[in-house]
Amino acid sequence: MKTPRSAYVVPALLVAFVALLASCNFITLEQTRLENKLRRLGLTDATMTLEDGAEIQYWAGGEGPPVLLLHGFGAEAIWQWHHQVEALIKDHRVLVPNLLWFGRSKCPRRDFSLQHQARSVVEFLDRLGEDRVDAAGISYGGMVLYMLGAAFPERLGRAVIVDSPGLEYSRADYDALLARFEVPDLSRLLVPESTADVQRLIDLAYFRPPATPEFARKQVLTTLYKDHGPERALLLETAVDAMDELLATTEELKAETLLIWGDHDEVFPVELGRRLAARLNARLEVIEDAKHAPNIEHPARVNALLVEFLSASPLDPG
Repeated sequence: MKTPRSAYVVPALLVAFVALLASCNFITLEQTRLENKLRRLGLTDATMTLEDGAEIQYWAGGEGPPVLLLHGFGAEAIWQWHHQVEALIKDHRVLVPNLLWFGRSKCPRRDFSLQHQARSVVEFLDRLGEDRVDAAGISYGGMVLYMLGAAFPERLGRAVIVDSPGLEYSRADYDALLARFEVPDLSRLLVPESTADVQRLIDLAYFRPPATPEFARKQVLTTLYKDHGPERALLLETAVDAMDELLATTEELKAETLLIWGDHDEVFPVELGRRLAARLNARLEVIEDAKHAPNIEHPARVNALLVEFLSASPLDPG
């Protein structure tokens, strides 16, 4: 019996639809959507050249007490903080820079230390005329925030650290991380080189990872991770190599601090958050059903904590 011609129509349409999806760069489309979102909220995109030739690309806007948002490894700053910008812009001037060697930020000086990142952020604030800011930092951005507050305590008001262990991280913690993921160094975990690496990053970030087809993971790799791969690996290598020195020489963070942690974080387990809270006498808020990016996966909960903490009276024990 001859197969009806219509029987081939649906499979053909599906093949055509999948081919169309694969040909669209969804990452570029999402980047454009996020940029337009920030513009609608009143932020503008600019690039600043620092004294050493570094270029800092950033978003800034709003009125009120300034809040600085420092991103971690992964996609550039607006991918990580756009939910929080939406909540904070109502009552704050919001500053969202890309750290050196992320997004369009770069530097001719081959200094990959946390101290250099912190000094660059301070010069960035100087040029914007901001003497003192509240700040939030996630993961690597939390480490930069910690360094900024320790080295320049007069520049930091309140600090919010998200899934980032600061000086509480030890060589034993690092060795345990490498064993947990069976990788030789941290860059193999956080600087992807294949679509499988991209999937692992997604699985690390989300308690409930979104479905991502192979072509979408390839677009992530060739769009969000196409630049500064070697430099980002050196940022991690330098931080790890300096771990013991930083512990011995860095001042303690004195700012009033809120810690926010995903309860299932596999990169920096929540036990590190408890240790850091004890070290800093800080408040720790654990987000349930979250991994390494609770601000992305549970934005409403994280936003409520941020707004409450940043708007509280300095004498409020909460």
